[in-house]
Amino acid sequence: MAKYDYVEKAVKVTRREFLAILGVGAAFLFSGAALVSNVVFDRNKYIKMRAAGIYKDDEKSPKRQSHNNKGLNDMYARFAGEPLSPLAEELFHTHYIDRSKLL
Repeated sequence: MAKYDYVEKAVKVTRREFLAILGVGAAFLFSGAALVSNVVFDRNKYIKMRAAGIYKDDEKSPKRQSHNNKGLNDMYARFAGEPLSPLAEELFHTHYIDRSKLL
């Protein structure tokens, strides 16, 4: 039969030390997760407040339709030509990006 030469581990960790290390690691991970979630929730809160402010301003505005807005019509006459022209499309129209999956 083969003889095994068993050597004890050089590092010995008691239960109390193991739990302390585990607790510090868990606290570190949870504090990082809490920080990230706070940033995301604050960002969403800011976006909702900004949208509410824009809608409130829009409700107060006497000209709520872009085709009746003199300033916008003047801008098209001077600069962009006409609505939906290639230059107007390139400068003023954006593409929708679905960000609902970020939550």
